[in-house]
Amino acid sequence: MQALKGWMWKLGVAALGLIVLFNILDKTILSWTVINPGYTGIKINRLVDRGISKENVVTGFVFYNPIQSVVVVYPTFVQREVWTRSATEGSPANEELSFNTKDSVPVAIDVAVSYLLRADKVPEFYTRFRADDISNWTHGYLRDTARNIVVAIGSEYSFDDINGVKKEEFLNRVAAELNRRTQPIGVTIQQFGLVGALRPPPELANAVNAKTKAIQDSIRTENEVRAAQAEARKKVAIAEGEAAANRALASSLDDRLLAWERLKLQRAYIDKWNGQMPGVVSGEGGGMLLNIPAPAVQK
Repeated sequence: MQALKGWMWKLGVAALGLIVLFNILDKTILSWTVINPGYTGIKINRLVDRGISKENVVTGFVFYNPIQSVVVVYPTFVQREVWTRSATEGSPANEELSFNTKDSVPVAIDVAVSYLLRADKVPEFYTRFRADDISNWTHGYLRDTARNIVVAIGSEYSFDDINGVKKEEFLNRVAAELNRRTQPIGVTIQQFGLVGALRPPPELANAVNAKTKAIQDSIRTENEVRAAQAEARKKVAIAEGEAAANRALASSLDDRLLAWERLKLQRAYIDKWNGQMPGVVSGEGGGMLLNIPAPAVQK
């Protein structure tokens, strides 16, 4: 029994020693990680700066010496970020973009951007930006570039244009220019759009709302007038139709038709007569003749 306990104790110490040894090796000599689908990793030598090439790209299970090397992982599926004034959407900091229009109106906008990092461009991307977390690049370099483009292109439009029929054109131009600047570093802009409405100064916003309400009231009044006119034309058409029908009916009533209708009425009266003369008959003098039965003869 004592031998069994001694053997179990030695086995536990050995297992504990292996665990400690494995942790030491994992932190100092040998470590590993997994690059999941949709991500691309690059294995970087910390001790020798030989640059980053395609040979450094790694996927799946990766073993490395944590003292000598580090593995940086980037997502290669579509990323979406928002830059807004709100502290509850996107970053807690105010990341709205602002610019002045051609007519010197200051405007602030919240935007959403979607982009894709190409897997074959990951080494060049890391070499240029040395960003261990792509989110830092998104809220740094990409936002600064987008802000500069918005300022440059927004100054070519008046506020009425950018708040109206040319809003889509403005956003498309910004997206195209942003994509042109990020393509060389392996980033493709998928979408660039507004989150909410443009924010001009409050006094201008009130004026815009008043103008919009006036236009809506004018359209509503015009529609009501058109509806009233249509209803009036409908009533006139109905009246004209009834008048035409009455004229057609009157023109069809000639003397022969009237005589025929009188005969039909007389025939109907005769058919209903029971053969008895009326009890009261008016005379020609205007008096009344009473039909009095004769008294019975007494025998």
